[in-house]
Amino acid sequence: MTNLFKRIKNQISADLNHLLDEKEQKNPISQLNYFVKQSENELNKVRNLLERHYSLRTKFQVEKESALQSILKREGQLKIATEAEAEDLVKRANEDILFYQNQVDQFSALIQKTEEEIQFMHEQVEQIEKKLKELHTKKYDLMSRQNMAQATKKINETNNFLNSKMPSIDVNYFEKQIRDLELRVRSEFDLQSFDYKIEQLKRKLS
Repeated sequence: MTNLFKRIKNQISADLNHLLDEKEQKNPISQLNYFVKQSENELNKVRNLLERHYSLRTKFQVEKESALQSILKREGQLKIATEAEAEDLVKRANEDILFYQNQVDQFSALIQKTEEEIQFMHEQVEQIEKKLKELHTKKYDLMSRQNMAQATKKINETNNFLNSKMPSIDVNYFEKQIRDLELRVRSEFDLQSFDYKIEQLKRKLS
């Protein structure tokens, strides 16, 4: 049990630094997501063990209560056998009382041990949950840094592209092309307008 907790805690803490140092340049977010998923799977295993311990404690309590009831039953029977001077039954009742008392003692010790282990497991689960929260925070920080790095890279690439292309672009040439187009459109409009007016006059005269 203790080894399981140590393995999980070492995986989440010590291995995290190693992971970030070696993998951050490749794909830190996907690596970290994988690592978080693996850690959460391990944590779920611990939670299942914790639930099992609760079930075991309940079982031990039931067994202890059953042994106590058996003691009470045998004590009543011992009284009857003693009054009847039935030595064989007295012997059997005493043996059973001793057996069930031993059962009570054993299950009492198991219950106490299980409760201590449950407390220990609760503390470990809380520590692991905190470490997972730290991982999620680290992931969000890396996502922000990665996005900013990609944005900065794209900004630099765009600026470099513009700086490299601008000297070869003759802006005056494009302006002249636009002006020529504007003049042609205006001339065509004026011509069409003049022609239209003459046609209208001809129709009136005729």
